[in-house]
Amino acid sequence: MKKIFIHGLLSAMLLCAATAISFGQVSDLETDQGIDASIAPYNADVREAILQVSQYPQVLSQLQKDQIQTVESFHDIVGGFDRKKQEWFYTITRYPDLMHALATLPDKSDKGAVYQLLPNQDADLKEAAWQLYHSKKKDLIRLDNNNIAARQDFDKTIQSLGAPAEAAFQKLYNMPDVLTLLTNNIDLTTRLGEHYKGNPTALNDRLASIHDSLNVQDQYEIDAYKKQMAEDPKAQDELSQAAKDYAKDNGYDVPTQQYDDADNESYYANPYSYWYGYPEWYSSPLWYPGSFWFDTGLYFGTGGFGIWGMPGYGFSNWFFGGGHYNQYPNLYRQFGNYYRNNIAENRVMGSNNRGFMGVADTHFNARVGNQPNRQTSRSTYSHGNRPSGQINRSNATRGNANSYHAQAWGSFGGRGNAVRSSGGGGGIRGGGGGARGGGGGGGRH
Repeated sequence: MKKIFIHGLLSAMLLCAATAISFGQVSDLETDQGIDASIAPYNADVREAILQVSQYPQVLSQLQKDQIQTVESFHDIVGGFDRKKQEWFYTITRYPDLMHALATLPDKSDKGAVYQLLPNQDADLKEAAWQLYHSKKKDLIRLDNNNIAARQDFDKTIQSLGAPAEAAFQKLYNMPDVLTLLTNNIDLTTRLGEHYKGNPTALNDRLASIHDSLNVQDQYEIDAYKKQMAEDPKAQDELSQAAKDYAKDNGYDVPTQQYDDADNESYYANPYSYWYGYPEWYSSPLWYPGSFWFDTGLYFGTGGFGIWGMPGYGFSNWFFGGGHYNQYPNLYRQFGNYYRNNIAENRVMGSNNRGFMGVADTHFNARVGNQPNRQTSRSTYSHGNRPSGQINRSNATRGNANSYHAQAWGSFGGRGNAVRSSGGGGGIRGGGGGARGGGGGGGRH
């Protein structure tokens, strides 16, 4: 499963910390555990970059201030347009080189000239590129100038830090979820940097150990879920339909581009920009549009939909919390079977199934008679006696990259919490489209 989960922050939330930790109400020990659990799921190179930048909280604070300005400027440009036109701008922010090429392309060039500039021929990108060049070029030029200025400010801010730190910031530049998490939680980021300065070897060893343990745990859970779903074609069909309904209900512009398999890195290419955020009409964070299907537990390949793992928090909350489970009886039965088996067998709750299990636990606890008797608390799950030969340890565990982008360390809060605390990804501080308007409505055409 290659490197998928280095790109998102789904797994970055409380993977090994106790489930009951809440933002702002944790002991020092729980906070330290939460920090470790937040970093551990990433591959070693990304963990090292995070640790490097955590030593410079003042730089991260400056980046957040700069981001606030760019988000405001972005909404000054697009806020009066209807949602469709705003989608064009959000799409083009994912391709800064293309944005600049279109802004500097001579006027009255034809579609052929525009399409030749595209890095791919995705239908949404083609539409956005042509429409912005053809009918909104002045606004496109303004956006390009702002983007150039933001990049120059970023380079200037980090240029005096030294080679290791500068390289680390550059590595995270195209990981907006990571930068958002770090800048939204400066106190915890500072604490992480202090731990790293105090004993880098011990911290790296501890994170590597957690990382390897999660790989084993998650692969076991993925295999168990896949086997269960493979025995019920009707539930698989309902999952595919539910994924489409989830996208429609939540305003997601679902990518139509297909890839060869669930391991293709292209799913995480071209995220929305840290400087402008994802469309604020999204009901939950989605920094990487290509990875949308992973939150549903699916991937979209050339052979159609395939199951890669457990559904993430966003989809699970929609399915259970939104009451949609009644529309998919076979899928609901299989979800319930997995949940009950996980509880009854005292299995682990790791990075891959944490979002699902958290929501399912709330749902089934609320439905009298649906909750099996338990001898132990879910927060005390043990790994159990599993033959290591059943686990493919060479596979990196994939994290649901979009389920927890908005969350803070030690919090299960999403965009709603972003308004109430510094922990979220929604709102202007989170890079989640900004706190201002522009979600889609009338206005300028």
